[in-house]
Amino acid sequence: MTSRAERLLEELRAHLPADTRERDSLERLRQFVATSEDPFARGNATGHVTGSAIVARPDGAAFLLIHHRKLDRWLQPGGHSDPEDRTALDTALREVREETGARALTPGNGGRLLDVDVHPIPARESEPAHFHFDLRFLALLDGEAGPGEPLEVSGLAWFSLEEALRA
Repeated sequence: MTSRAERLLEELRAHLPADTRERDSLERLRQFVATSEDPFARGNATGHVTGSAIVARPDGAAFLLIHHRKLDRWLQPGGHSDPEDRTALDTALREVREETGARALTPGNGGRLLDVDVHPIPARESEPAHFHFDLRFLALLDGEAGPGEPLEVSGLAWFSLEEALRA
């Protein structure tokens, strides 16, 4: 097991799930990280750890979502871990910068995990169906965003909490 995976297991042990759904995801994630040679590797047949962030204005009045080009859905920014990412938070913040063009980011919630979610990714031409073991953080943006990565993002917009939950 890599030191990055060991650090992640420590972080997962400290995380308290908000509900039954998250508790189930947390248990699956812990098991996956503990038994996978490299839980961050995209070549892992089961899936891999990803990082994402709920991006909010510092006062919580609005939330930034990206329109994901391939999935044709509004989502929080996030994605795959790169080898140079020391932590899942590093992954999440890098992905936010890449996908939104945002620079004035501050980790919220003391940089601690906000939520975990395990979700299926359908098969595509280049890869089989697998799971994303997503680690979600809070990032505060005191500034503007855009433009994002054009290959992945077809738009970005600020939403109220109610709008973001419906998106």
